[in-house]
Amino acid sequence: MIKFIFTTLLIIFFIRMVAPVLFRWLLGMFIKKKMRNGSFFYSNMNQQRQAQQPNNGSAKRANGNVKIDYIPEQPERKSFNGGEYVDYEEVK
Repeated sequence: MIKFIFTTLLIIFFIRMVAPVLFRWLLGMFIKKKMRNGSFFYSNMNQQRQAQQPNNGSAKRANGNVKIDYIPEQPERKSFNGGEYVDYEEVK
């Protein structure tokens, strides 16, 4: 029974006192490593860019070359000649 109580007290002590300090230290080391690599803030930037750019198997185009695949038709605009005059009374 004494062994069980002693083990329980050691586990509670570890969880209460040692685990937060160890967690802060490990988290600090992780963040420092990411900051040194430069990937802390920009880790998913390249993945997002690759997902946005379609890969159609063609070679990269030189700067200045533009390819337009589709031009949507513009709807006809009706000329606006003004609206109706509406009487109103100002309420104070």
